[in-house]
Amino acid sequence: MNRDTSRRGPSRSANARLEVMIGEVLRVGTIASSTLLAIGLAMTLARYRSELARLLLEAGLIILIATPAARVVISVIEYIRERDWVFVVLTLIVLLALGGSVMAAYL
Repeated sequence: MNRDTSRRGPSRSANARLEVMIGEVLRVGTIASSTLLAIGLAMTLARYRSELARLLLEAGLIILIATPAARVVISVIEYIRERDWVFVVLTLIVLLALGGSVMAAYL
């Protein structure tokens, strides 16, 4: 029997690739935000260049907050590449919910 494999969802290699990409995004985002926050905090405690310290702290927080959203964007892109439309729609709903919560915070 020939079965249409496109309806079964992404292959194991596609899932593994997605997991690696998501892991990279989360690792880089966490390291970058932690580094910026640590340097900004140290500068603040040392009372050294307060404007630069504030900028580093803000950048660290923005990266920390943006990291989960970047994970969802990567997922959408990968699901589109795999033509897994059910997961594209579901992941876009999650992305819209994230965007809506950010917009609601500023209103």
